[in-house]
Amino acid sequence: MKMSSMMLKTEHETPAEAELTSHRLLLRSGMIRQLASGIYGLTPLGWRALQRIATMAREEMNRIEGQEVLLPLVHPASIWRETGRYHTVDESLSRFQDRGGQDLVLAMTHEEAVTDMARHVIESHRQLPMMVYQIQTKFRDEARPRGGLIRLREFIMKDAYSFHADEGDLDAYYEKVKKAYVAFYTRCGIDVLQVNSDTGMMGGGVAHEFMMLAECGEDTLLLCDACHRATNREVYQVCGGDETRCLQCGEPVRAVRGIEVGNIFQLGSQYSLPMHASFTDSSGVRRPVVMGCYGIGISRMLACVIEANHDAAGIIWPESVAPYAAHLVTVGTSSEVIAVAERVYASLADHVLWDDRDASAGRKFQDADLLGMPKRLTISPRSLAAGGIELRSRRTGAVQIVPVQDMVAP
Repeated sequence: MKMSSMMLKTEHETPAEAELTSHRLLLRSGMIRQLASGIYGLTPLGWRALQRIATMAREEMNRIEGQEVLLPLVHPASIWRETGRYHTVDESLSRFQDRGGQDLVLAMTHEEAVTDMARHVIESHRQLPMMVYQIQTKFRDEARPRGGLIRLREFIMKDAYSFHADEGDLDAYYEKVKKAYVAFYTRCGIDVLQVNSDTGMMGGGVAHEFMMLAECGEDTLLLCDACHRATNREVYQVCGGDETRCLQCGEPVRAVRGIEVGNIFQLGSQYSLPMHASFTDSSGVRRPVVMGCYGIGISRMLACVIEANHDAAGIIWPESVAPYAAHLVTVGTSSEVIAVAERVYASLADHVLWDDRDASAGRKFQDADLLGMPKRLTISPRSLAAGGIELRSRRTGAVQIVPVQDMVAP
């Protein structure tokens, strides 16, 4: 893609409203634009990075036999009344009526909708276990949106739901999901902790959060260096525990801050029982299906990857998330420079962003560091005289000259 024709505008002034590093860099790089409080649009660069994150989430869910679905954003209030959540969830659930006076909600989560699907499909124990997932927009009317993509009202989430014949099968599958989540976060270039958490509005018996340690995080985690248990402080407050001692071994704990990047729950029959989602077991008895649910904030992950991968000059994308593998910079307008650039651009096709703008070399290099592609390719009279194209690693700063023929298709 050529920058001269891209929907992109970079900024080199720090936005006053942005407190978090990721928010500042997303705005300065032109990857997001705020439309309203907690509601952002993504420009092509931001959308490409987000799509790469979504693809990795999709691949990890497919590896544990997930089946991708798409559930509606608008739900009839009737299914939320079946579970009781229509009246128990606070104002963050947006309720409205259509022109016919039917009560509707904007989905902030999809347990009711997926359970409705399951109760019309699952009939026998032979169909279990089963897991479906989606990558879908949700709307939660947050009272205090903050941090750019960290806490939004409209956001993109990967949510998955598993169905089982009994608790033992759910326990075994729950461990598979944990491993899939760790693989996903590793591929995205961030380190996470698995944290014991409160089930909150989701209900059920067991819950874990995946937390990226960060000083800007909203959650306080209590870590035990003796038994390596990590627990959200909220759990100590639901059970009245001593916040200076580990709930598991009694040894001292230390407090750190973190950003939640995913959560998983053992729901049991919390939703299947009131919604009559059941199956016939091997003895011919009807039983409620046992459920688990598993979420990853895809749009939040875009911010978290930047929180974990940046320097003073800008973003440092991991190769797995970068919108483009390389950023091509041309210096000068000589016919030789442009001819070589055209060959490299044609050869690398969709893997390169070419800064072909009529701008100074200094501005181009600043923007290359700000946008953070893993490699910068500079073609200039100086590089050609030295033997080819200057290749610079964004992460290490290492520079080498690569012959032109190594960069173009034969």
